[in-house]
Amino acid sequence: SGPYYKDWGENFPDYEFALLIYPGRGTRLAEKCITSVPDYITHMKRELLPSITKPCIFIGHSGGTMSSFALARNMIETGTKADLIKLLIAMARVPPHLEDPENFYIKTDKELIDILKQSADPKAKDLFNFKPFVDMQLSILRADAKAGNAILPSNPINIPIIVYGGDKEEKRTEEVLNRWSELTTKKELFRVRMFPGHHYFFSECQNQVLEA
Repeated sequence: SGPYYKDWGENFPDYEFALLIYPGRGTRLAEKCITSVPDYITHMKRELLPSITKPCIFIGHSGGTMSSFALARNMIETGTKADLIKLLIAMARVPPHLEDPENFYIKTDKELIDILKQSADPKAKDLFNFKPFVDMQLSILRADAKAGNAILPSNPINIPIIVYGGDKEEKRTEEVLNRWSELTTKKELFRVRMFPGHHYFFSECQNQVLEA
């Protein structure tokens, strides 16, 4: 999802953005994808912790939501700068203490491609006629499936959580996303907001998301 965030910093000049590109994606395609939650945490701590020197917000989309939550919990458990995390924004992800109804791990390539087409920004659908792009996406999804199948503990974190979802996603409904409330002790600050769009709704209606 990295490229989708490239303009966010310009919209919030008073904030400093640190964008993490995972191995096997974007400019790091030559590297091996991460396939486990512990490895995500190790990688993120190495890449992000040095830059966390003041109050910050964690923002994640889909698998990035899961890894951001896992990192926040690890920082709390290890007493590592957790007091600087003021908010977690979770986008397009079933709460990680529940089983994701879209289990990519057991699906065929054709089923995965169909899911990608359904969830993609309609403006990007022509990309699925380009085999190298499809092969790259399948490789990423297979790696994500190994990590994403992990069920994380349900004990809540002492960090506010706000959840954004796309109203055209059949499996990640507002009712399901509301169960993120079980993972925060700051329930008075919890809320879910649905936007018009698919899995990448924050590209389809970027202005609305940025104004939220």
